[in-house]
Amino acid sequence: MKLPVVVGEKISVYDLIFKYTIRDFLLGIVKWIPASPGILARMLAYKIVLKKSGKGLRVAEFVTIKFPENIIVGNNVSFNEYDWIDGNGLIEIGDYVSVGPRVSLISFDHEYSDPEKPVKLQGKILAKIVIQNNVWLGAGAIVRAGVTIGEGSVIGAGSIVLKDVPPHTVVAGVPAKVIKMIEIKKTAGNGEIDA
Repeated sequence: MKLPVVVGEKISVYDLIFKYTIRDFLLGIVKWIPASPGILARMLAYKIVLKKSGKGLRVAEFVTIKFPENIIVGNNVSFNEYDWIDGNGLIEIGDYVSVGPRVSLISFDHEYSDPEKPVKLQGKILAKIVIQNNVWLGAGAIVRAGVTIGEGSVIGAGSIVLKDVPPHTVVAGVPAKVIKMIEIKKTAGNGEIDA
């Protein structure tokens, strides 16, 4: 049995009961548990509900993760206070990614092409977000649907990322623009580092 369409999406009775009621209720409770017990509770809870989760996951208080079944997280990833992670259109996060506080990862856009129909009823455009290894997302950054952030990149605080970010790049601003490239240091044959 399918429930009636409320916002342009069909939801099964199973999803309504198990995903959007029981699971989300429990995740809503664990996001409020403070300090080390909370980090442990969230680590265990998200290990179960994420599509895939590596070791060393750290989720601080008040983080909201929507559609966790569409999110893949690598090793040693940290989410900080008040992050909003919406996996509706799929999200893949690599290893050693630091997500600063109040960051939003939003993997969908609303359809709005029909002016005769309310936007809420026009459905969603789903687009995957990919964040490769060793990325730092500064506080308050927003990453929009369909964006890939290359390995070793830094996203400045408060930036809105609308386009792909090349590897080893610092971007900042609204919309985010390239500020500089990060030099990759190579190891010489004798163990010394060349700049």
